[in-house]
Amino acid sequence: MARLAASESAGRTPRVAGDLGLVHANVILRTRREALRLMGLAGAAGCARIYGAAAKPKDAQPKTSDTSADALDEAYRLLEGDEPRSRRGLATHAPMVIEALCALGQCERAVRWVEDHRAPLRPLPRPSARIDPAQWRAALGPTAGATGWEAMHSRWGDWREFFLAELSERPWRDVLDVWVARLAPGMSGAATHGVIRTAHAVRALAARENPLRRAELARGLAYWASSYEELPARQRTGPQFQTFARALAEVPLYWEAFGRRPDGSIIVEVLRGVRELDRFADVRDLIAQPADLSAALSALTATFSRVYFRHGTKRDAIAFVHAVTGPCSLRRLAPHIKPETVRAALPYAWQAAAAIYSVYARPNEQTHEPEAKLGRTELIARALDNSDEHAIKFTEVMLAEHELNPDPVYLAAAEDAIQRL
Repeated sequence: MARLAASESAGRTPRVAGDLGLVHANVILRTRREALRLMGLAGAAGCARIYGAAAKPKDAQPKTSDTSADALDEAYRLLEGDEPRSRRGLATHAPMVIEALCALGQCERAVRWVEDHRAPLRPLPRPSARIDPAQWRAALGPTAGATGWEAMHSRWGDWREFFLAELSERPWRDVLDVWVARLAPGMSGAATHGVIRTAHAVRALAARENPLRRAELARGLAYWASSYEELPARQRTGPQFQTFARALAEVPLYWEAFGRRPDGSIIVEVLRGVRELDRFADVRDLIAQPADLSAALSALTATFSRVYFRHGTKRDAIAFVHAVTGPCSLRRLAPHIKPETVRAALPYAWQAAAAIYSVYARPNEQTHEPEAKLGRTELIARALDNSDEHAIKFTEVMLAEHELNPDPVYLAAAEDAIQRL
């Protein structure tokens, strides 16, 4: 499978992907039809169903002035007003939740959700040293040995300033394409929260471009860069598989090797356990290059929705939720970046999800075939009643994927998660 080229990095950062976005600078998605095909949508109506704004050509700058878009901007203002502190600190899910609410057609609830979900204010990492554009690799990743989320991602403030400057000087899609190419191998960092927050910001910015939403994209990219961690990988010479389900059978399980899960109190710590499994380094290249990227993304999300149903319904539900929502972020990014960038990032989306499976799944766990009992309207109503951040985000992702691929597993997984989280 096509991969991002790797290059040796400086300082504390391990081997990092090369700049695919610059290598393929002459290949640009220019038509709405191409963008929607990558997203997996039939046309403008499908895009409007996933997000309230009218679909526009990729090169246009979509602008909306409706009440829903205003409500999302007001919610962003509330969150931005807390800085340089934030409720729940850098780990906040609020920017992602309010955008997911809008995607569910519930934008009027965004401000209320922010106001109702108060939490202690925690200081965010402040800028400390300018990031040199020529030496960006040295600034990637968490601070080794640090305790506390903000301390681990101490360069977030520096990266935020860097991306604010980048987005002020160049079209945001150009910036996005370059940095998805560079950051894709570190997609698993912060338990995939960096790429997830980035993807929510991208969808909001595509619906209406303004400084508030560009600033949120800068924060998302900064989160991804400051939490960047690569998983073990080596070039595989063995057979590759045509389906994710078949490749999943080749993923080594930590439980089989050690009779327990890896040490760690949070997902990102547990994920590092794959470094103790030599065979995990082959996982990235288990999948053959797909002919159809949209179909491959659907197959990936359906596979890990079934993983959630088999394992997450028994324990560690939130970890298995991230095995779905992390890869789904690539779907949201796809219409706004080059197909070559999507194709090169896909192995890392698969690898990140497979890593969660590798360290959390237990062997020989069986489950019945998922059965969808509730439809879209009822699932949205129940997610809103629950109001949990993961329940809302997961429901939105499952409904969006179900629109593209009517597999009952998406609806069944959403129903279970709403009850469980």
